[in-house]
Amino acid sequence: MSNDKLDADVIVVGAGNAAASAALAARDAGARVIMLEAATIEERGGNSTYTAGATRLVYNGVEDVTSLVDLSEAELATMDFGTYTEEQYFDDMYRMTRYRTDPELCDILVHNSLPTWQWLRKQGVKFQTSQGRQAFKVDGKFKFWGGLCVEIWGGGPGLVDMEHDICQKKGIDIRYETAGVSLLTDDAGRVTGVKVRHKGRTTDLRAGAVVLACGGFESNAEMRARYMGARHPLQHRRRHQDGARYRRYALGTLVERPRRRLGLQRTALRRSLCRRQFPEALLSARHYGQCARRAFRR
Repeated sequence: MSNDKLDADVIVVGAGNAAASAALAARDAGARVIMLEAATIEERGGNSTYTAGATRLVYNGVEDVTSLVDLSEAELATMDFGTYTEEQYFDDMYRMTRYRTDPELCDILVHNSLPTWQWLRKQGVKFQTSQGRQAFKVDGKFKFWGGLCVEIWGGGPGLVDMEHDICQKKGIDIRYETAGVSLLTDDAGRVTGVKVRHKGRTTDLRAGAVVLACGGFESNAEMRARYMGARHPLQHRRRHQDGARYRRYALGTLVERPRRRLGLQRTALRRSLCRRQFPEALLSARHYGQCARRAFRR
C-alpha cells in the first residue's frame, strides 16, 4: 500500500510509558504516528499512572546518577549513592523470579537500563533523587539502597503527563477514547492496520506498522481462564484499578490466536503499594500486582 493511502506510518495501541516511548522513537525516526488510548484524557496512561515512579538502573557512581538528575555540589555532599552493578541487577532479577526470568530479555533490560533512562531524559522527562523512600540518613548523609536512587518527577501521573505533552509537541496524533478492536491484515496475513472503536463508531486505520503496547489481559476473564487455567490462583476476580479496566481489547481481540500458553507464575507477581492520591484503586490487576487499600492493609 502506498504511503499516501496510509493514515499513519506507525500506529501504537496504548498510551502508557511503553506506548509513549515507542511513539517517540518512531517519531524521532521521521514516522507519522498515531497513538490510541481507550481511556479518556483524565484516565489516560493505564497502569503507568499508578506506579510510584522509582527507576531501577545500573549505576557505577555519582556520574551515572547526575546524567539523569541535576545536583549541586552542596546536594551531592549530603548523599551517598553507592553503586548498583550489572551483577547486582541480574542477581535481583533471578532471585525475585526464582530463576524463571527470560535470560535474553533480562540481558536487554539490565544492559540498557541506564541508556534507556538517559534517552527519556533527552526526550524531556524529568527525574529526581528518591531520598524520600529509598534512603536513610546516616551520619548526616542520605544513604540509598535497593538500586532505586532515582525516580520520575511526579511519579506515575507525572510520567504520563510529561510523555503525552512531549508526544503532542512532536506532532504525534493521540486519539483518546479510541480502543483498538482487532488487527487488520491482507490476504498474505501481513498486518496492515487496526480496527478501532470511538464512541460507538468503528473505523479502520491503515499503517505501515503496528505496535501493541496496551498491557496484558488481566481484565479479560475468558482469556485468564483459557491461558492460565480455571484453577490458577490468578483466576480469582478482584476489583481492578481504573488503569487496567481498559485492557479488555488488549490481547483478547487484537491478537485472536495466541500460539502458546502463557507462563505466568505466582512467584513472579509484583506487589506494590498504591499511593494515597489513588483512593479509587482498591486492588490493581492481578498479574500486574496488588495495591493496598486506603488504610495500607494488604
